[in-house]
Parts: sequence; structure tokens; C-alpha cells
Amino acid sequence: MHSSKHQGVPRTRVSAVVLVSICMLTIQLVRAQTDPPRDGRYYEAQARQAYAAKDYPSFLLNMTKAAELRPNHPRLIYNLSVAYVLNGRPDEAFGGLERLAAMGLVMPLARDESFSAFRESSRFKEILAAFDRNKANTGEATEALTFKEKGLISEGLAYDSKTGSYFVSSVHKRKIIRVNKDGKASDFATAEQGLWAANGMKVDAERRCLWVASAAMSQMVDFREAENGFSGIFKFDLPTGRLLKKYLLDNHDGKHVLGDLTLSTNGDVFATDSLSPAIYVIRHHTDRLELFMTAAQFSSPQGLAFSADEKWLFMADYGSGLFAIDPQTRELRSISPPPRVTVLGIDGLYFYKGDLIGVQNGVNPQRVVRIGLSADKRSVSDFKILCANHPLFDEPTLGVIVDSHFLFVANSQWGKISDDGKLPPEEQLRDPVILKLKL
Repeated sequence: MHSSKHQGVPRTRVSAVVLVSICMLTIQLVRAQTDPPRDGRYYEAQARQAYAAKDYPSFLLNMTKAAELRPNHPRLIYNLSVAYVLNGRPDEAFGGLERLAAMGLVMPLARDESFSAFRESSRFKEILAAFDRNKANTGEATEALTFKEKGLISEGLAYDSKTGSYFVSSVHKRKIIRVNKDGKASDFATAEQGLWAANGMKVDAERRCLWVASAAMSQMVDFREAENGFSGIFKFDLPTGRLLKKYLLDNHDGKHVLGDLTLSTNGDVFATDSLSPAIYVIRHHTDRLELFMTAAQFSSPQGLAFSADEKWLFMADYGSGLFAIDPQTRELRSISPPPRVTVLGIDGLYFYKGDLIGVQNGVNPQRVVRIGLSADKRSVSDFKILCANHPLFDEPTLGVIVDSHFLFVANSQWGKISDDGKLPPEEQLRDPVILKLKL
């Protein structure tokens, strides 16, 4: 398998039957408070236990429930296929695998012993061939810029249309690099200004400032455990790099990671918290960081993007998919994909001519996609892979739309840094590369 004290209680006599009923109710309430929620993750965990115990009927039952609660989830579709084949239902197993292949994905089918009895079947071979085709380099992304500095773990990208400068954020080195229109790179902001790991960024070209989402993360240099879960938005002056203001969240009510942000035309800043799932806002007239909204459907909020008329704020949730939010009423709509499309695992999210551009690094292969939306913003109407399997990919992350092109960090190299912030030898690292796609 892919792997309180009660006060004011009157002192009266209580019958034995009533006492037993109260005790049973108390036990039920305690269980309701302590048992894990019966969501998709719960049933997936139950399925894993059943698989380990070779209880394949229970494996299938729980995987079916998990997949129903988290539809279009590639891992769950694959593991449900395994469950089907282990229960003697190969047609249903192959149906799930064909669905994954149609999504443009690659799964570890070739080495999965659960399917060993079917390796010579024509249907199995056709599915393997489809997965192989999905490994092909797709799209015509070209190198837009690079500069000499290894070990950044580069995450965000922003662009200043007035100067032609790009800004690249570093998680590990806690800084932001400015690359001018001549390609010269220099430090724009550093940890000396209090910056933690630098994540998503946006340029406010009109007000001449750079907004940066930052978080204290163990992958950054000089990480301090006392700051674990601190996060904030940093506002820098574009011409000078001077820090103008910090808007901070501490870890007293839970840990936070503000990872990405977007701007409205009036200067409001919206940012996602992927760790304590929520969206925050800095209103231009209040100038303070406030909770905008949270919802039970949120699991790991990531990219944000306004529609051109700003009637909708779109959000990519890594584990729950795409959402459309009315910024005035805060109405939340889940955007449902068709059966052979997955919109999970999207990191960066951008709006272009009515569609969404997403950097989908939570699937295999990692890719850049274009997503058409229905008029009511409740479903995906079209889905196109713009770039996948590029030879320079090493976990692409965030980007920016410049004119009719999408530029994005191609090789963040997140997989090369350990959870305690250790990097491999320099020869195993590469300089940051920004790729460009014509939209």
C-alpha cells in the first residue's frame, strides 16, 4: 500500500436508573471528545492497520470510506485499487488505476507486488504504458533567470513592474534577493531585520512596498525553539529595502505558518496560515493583522488569488482542494473537479483571464496547470497541464504573472534540506532557477 467545575447543582436524591443514565451519557460525551474524528484521515488510518494485519476485507471497507470522504485524492484512489485487487475485484482495481493515469499522474504500479498476478494482462500493460507516457517532459518552459547562490531553499517570487526587478525569497538563509533588470543579484532584506524563513511575497507597485510572509521554521539558519510557530507579515520599502512594519502572530494560541499572500487593488493584504488553517487580513484602513476566516473544510491553506473584478478570492488548500470565497460576505464555495482531475497538492495559485494557474507540487509528477472554472465558481470546467517533468524541476513552488507569461521558482530544493535545517554538500545543490511559460 502506497503508503470544568459544576456549580449550583441541587443536592437532591437521584434514582439508580437516572444515575446510570447520567453515567452512560457522561461516558458517551467523553468518548465524543476523545475519539478521533471520523473523517477521511481516520478511515485511512484504520485501513492501514487492517492492511498490516492482512485483514483485506476491512482494508477495503475503510479505504472505500476514506476515498468517499476525500474524492479525487490520488493516494486514496491508488490504495483503494490495491484493496480491490486484494479482495479479488480486479476490474474495479484497474478502473481506479486508469482514472489515475487519465489525471496525468505516475504511480508505483510497476513494483507493486499486489498486482503480480496481472502483470501479463493487456489491461495492466496498457495502464503501465499510460503511466510511462505521463513521465514525458510536457510544455515549453524556458529559463528566465538564475544567479549564483546555492542553499537558499528558494520559495517565493515577486516582480516590480516599475523597475523590472525580481525578488526571490529564501527559507533557509532567511533573506530576500533582488535581481535587477540587468540580472545582478543582491540582498534586499535579511535576518538582521527580524525576518524568519521568507515565504510568499507580493509587490505593491503603486504604494512602492514589498509584502512578505515569514515564519520561524526549523529549516532556517539560527532557528530557536522558543520561536517555533511564530509567523508574520513583513512590509518593506521597495526603493531602499527598509523594514516599514511587522505584523506578527505568536505561538501562544497555537503554531502558525503564514506561507503565501495576495493583495487587493485598495491595498488590503490577505495571507494563508497552513499550520493553524485560516486566512488573515491586513486592511489598509486599520493596518493590523486580523483573522479573516477559518472553516472546517480547511486543512492546509496555501496560494491565494483574486479574480480580476475582485468579486472572488480563490484559495488552494493542499489537502482539501480549491475554494472560492466572496470577500464581502465570506461565503465559501468548494470548487469540485471532474472524476479524472485532481486539484489537490496545489501550492502557488494565480488568476489569469478567467482561469487559475496552479503550481501543483503535491502530486507526481509535479507540474504547472491551468484550471478553467464554471460560471458559478463551483466546479472545474477545464484542466490543462502546462508543464510537467521539466529536467530543472526540483520541487517548483511559487511564481508571478508578468504580462502574458508565468514565471516561477523551478528548483526550491525543499527535498534536500532536513527538518533540522541541515543541507547536503554544496556539490549536491544547484543555483536557483526561474522558469517562464507563455500563457
